[in-house]
Amino acid sequence: HPYIFFNDDHTSMTFIGFHLKPNDQKGVDAINPLTGEVIKRNIMTHELYEGLKLQKVPFNIDFDHLPRADKIEHLCSVLGIKWPIDPDETYELTTDNMLKMMAIHMRFRCGIPVIIMGETGCGKTRLIKFMSELRRCGAHAENMKLVKVHGGTTSEMIYEKVKEAETLAKANKENYSFDSVLFFDEANTTEAISSIKEIICDKSVQGQQLCSQSGLQIIAACNPYRKHTDKMIDRLEASGLGYRVRAQETED
Repeated sequence: HPYIFFNDDHTSMTFIGFHLKPNDQKGVDAINPLTGEVIKRNIMTHELYEGLKLQKVPFNIDFDHLPRADKIEHLCSVLGIKWPIDPDETYELTTDNMLKMMAIHMRFRCGIPVIIMGETGCGKTRLIKFMSELRRCGAHAENMKLVKVHGGTTSEMIYEKVKEAETLAKANKENYSFDSVLFFDEANTTEAISSIKEIICDKSVQGQQLCSQSGLQIIAACNPYRKHTDKMIDRLEASGLGYRVRAQETED
């Protein structure tokens, strides 16, 4: 995905996901840095391109081959983090992971709900954890609340977690000036998903608005729905793990 991020310092930009290449029409094309394929032609004039170069705007950077310290620095520029600290050296910081964190941050800034979808074990929770620890800048404080949602999770349990997270976020905002994250993992496994929708989309709990200045950011993760084949259903039922209610056996 091609992105141009206007960094939190309000003076610099980050180009990521595409490179710029002058064409023979006195314009500049956006190209895929991996394949060389043109993403969009003539996205800027040659004069603007040369002006950006004179201003030392950093484009055409191969993020995959940057040293890890430089990746952290670029990421922190977008996230508005003044003191970059690598919170987990075992975490593989790929361009894809960086793009996801930057995109999440931009949605925070714009007030757009953030929902991550991916298979179990693909790294959703660890990505949010790394991002949260990066924003913490080494401070001895908790800034991420993880709620592992399951079939038995009720609306009351969800509301209680939101209250706890909001209290934590206010303390972090007052003492350290950074935001906190409430992360609902596997949010689509509970019947109380409407309560999570209210919190994320309406920014309220039972009709009462959440504090807009608390610094609390809310993320939900869901697993994709998979429709089993008839063969798989037969295998599950044969092993005693399947459960199915046929249409003719119910009045609903």
